[in-house]
Formats: sequence, C-alpha cells, structure tokens
Amino acid sequence: MIGDGCGEKNDAGLSDFGRAAIAEMNRVGVIVDVAHCGWKTSLEAAKASERPMVASHTGCVALHKHYRNKPDDVMEAIADTGGVVGIVAQGGYLGGRCNICSFLDHIDYVAKKYGVDHVSIGTDVAYKSRNARAEEAKIVEHPKYREDFRSLWPPNSSVSKPPRPKSSKKPKRTGPPVGTLSWTNWPMFTVGLVQRGYSDDDVRKIIGGNMLRVARAALE
Repeated sequence: MIGDGCGEKNDAGLSDFGRAAIAEMNRVGVIVDVAHCGWKTSLEAAKASERPMVASHTGCVALHKHYRNKPDDVMEAIADTGGVVGIVAQGGYLGGRCNICSFLDHIDYVAKKYGVDHVSIGTDVAYKSRNARAEEAKIVEHPKYREDFRSLWPPNSSVSKPPRPKSSKKPKRTGPPVGTLSWTNWPMFTVGLVQRGYSDDDVRKIIGGNMLRVARAALE
C-alpha cells in the first residue's frame, strides 16, 4: 500500500498513501528504509523524505545487477537526503563471491562516488547463539496464515527484476542467498578499510558513525 517492493514485476513506485506515511515518519522520528523497495519506490521515497534516510542492507547495481541492489540514481538520491547506503554482507547480492574483498568493493564504490559520509555496513542477517534452537523450541507455535514475503522473490540470480509468473500457482520459496559474511568478521572489515587507505575518522563513520548520525537526525 505504501509502495512497490523489489519483488514486484511492475515497479509502480510510491503511492499517495506512501507519501503521507513518509511525511508522518519524518514527523515522529522513524527512519525511512528502502532496502526491500523497488527502484522507483526507493527513488521517490528519497525525493519525498525531508530527513536523512537509508537503504539499510543492499549493494550496488553497477557492480552486480541484482533486483535487491540499488542503481546509481537511487544511491545519489539517498545521499542527497544526508542518508546512508548500508552494504549487505550476503554473497548473492555482492556478485556471487562471498568474501571480504567483494564486500569492500561495494563500500568503495559508494564512498568514492557519493562520499564516505553516505556508506555503512548493513550485515542484514542476525547470527544466532548455539542455544537458539533450544530456546526457540519453547515458543508456542501459531498457525501460519500466509506464505513468507520472501516467497515472492525470484531465485537468487543476477536479475534486475523478477520474471512474470507463468501460472497462478504460488511461487516456491527461494530461501536466503548462499554464503554470508558473519558479523564476527567485523574486525576484518575494519582492517580491510585501513588497508584500502581509509583514515581512522572515515573508518569510524563507515563502521557505525554514519548510521548514528542518521538516527540522531531522525530523533531531533
């Protein structure tokens, strides 16, 4: 109702209700996040937001054409709000190579093209403790009313938009992209940024400072 998501076969953009929702989010201090939005929705949201906003976990279409990544015009519009593009740590979005080098390539692209103030780390996946399965087993199960939203996503391949469905049957779940950089690699992210010539101040911005700045701006 707010705007088309990245899995829609038609990227219709932001709705009138969506514009009203963004205005209210700006007013009450909720950060606008377009990580799962279609490209047109993301662009129009950036133009509508009067406060810094984010694509919290994504990648660069210029480096890997994937429907979950963002093209240059969207990233530029996010930067124009004072916002941040968070680079995801999942190999399927980085170009199939799940390693720190490809991850840093995406950070480099945003930092060099739009400025170091507008890029951050957006790992996406929350890594669970070894006790998670036992603890989750204690939760009372509820009936499942609908398919998970990821069931609408196309297979994790180098595509800019999902293919049109060939039948009325429900699409199969594709599951998460294969290969993810664990948050335990965070010290190596920092080392990699230093090795690529980033100053201490710039490293601080990328590993958390930029996101803190956006949060503070939202809560003013």
